[in-house]
Amino acid sequence: MRSVVTLILSCLLAACQALPSRSGSASAAGDALTRLDAALAGDWDNHEQAMQASAIAVPRVREGLRLAQQGREGSAWLWRLQSTAADKTASHALWLLRATAADNGNRVTLTPYRALDPAAAGDMFDGKRKFAFDAAQWAELAPCAQSGEWKNSRFEAQASASACSALLPGLGESAALLPLRLVLDGDMLRTVTFADQARGTDAAIAARRVRWFDGWAAINGGGPKARAGNQDWHLQKDLHLSSEGGRAELRWRDGAASGWSLQLERKTYAERKLDVLQLNVIDDASGAIIDYAWSNPQATAIGFNLGWLQVGLTEQAKPQP
Repeated sequence: MRSVVTLILSCLLAACQALPSRSGSASAAGDALTRLDAALAGDWDNHEQAMQASAIAVPRVREGLRLAQQGREGSAWLWRLQSTAADKTASHALWLLRATAADNGNRVTLTPYRALDPAAAGDMFDGKRKFAFDAAQWAELAPCAQSGEWKNSRFEAQASASACSALLPGLGESAALLPLRLVLDGDMLRTVTFADQARGTDAAIAARRVRWFDGWAAINGGGPKARAGNQDWHLQKDLHLSSEGGRAELRWRDGAASGWSLQLERKTYAERKLDVLQLNVIDDASGAIIDYAWSNPQATAIGFNLGWLQVGLTEQAKPQP
């Protein structure tokens, strides 16, 4: 931005009549795409939305966006959506999303592609295979392209549902998870797919950016009723939980399940106007939360000491799935 301001001032001082349109367009496009690339990267999960759903069930949706390629012509994203309905019915889809500048750099076009070899695309997403775009391996879905722009800190893009729907018969089950609209606002990603339209015209998946925490737990062999002085501690040092409903079983030193689990989640208590990062202890048999601790939602570390159970979690410096 400083270089652009300097160039403008230089032109004014030199009485130049106009900036070169080609350079200005490239700068605007580069800024917009670079900003979008940085903002979209990561994993997203609508755990809280799914848990709060009442009359109309909202599926649990996990979204992963991996920047596969970045260059002068735009960016290429691998976008995987995994949806689990209330009845445990699961579906998934993986799309290639090519982002290019449009309208002299003021807008961004997001064009989806369907993988002709889903297994190979999955390997690229998981990093088992290096990504290299090959037009023979992807089917372009141009009628489903979304067009959008930044407005302050919010990016919004939308496709034509009527134009895109003509392609649905050839997409199979994955068609339900084809994105028609996305709104990116800070740590929230709101996505509308064909499947969401069944819940109403305003229905959307409200997913929050996932943060990953690693840590440890020490559980006493006596459980919640352990007596003071009991030194039968079982240490577990491989905890890995997401901030959006991530769950990990607590195990004894021999690997057997203890009967309790940990869950980490962002949670909103509307009546108290309180938004927290909460760490729960769950009784696996009943599914009930038997104890919990909470902290500021932006906390990078959380833990507790319940006497019979001690836990410490720290956010990863570079979040990973």
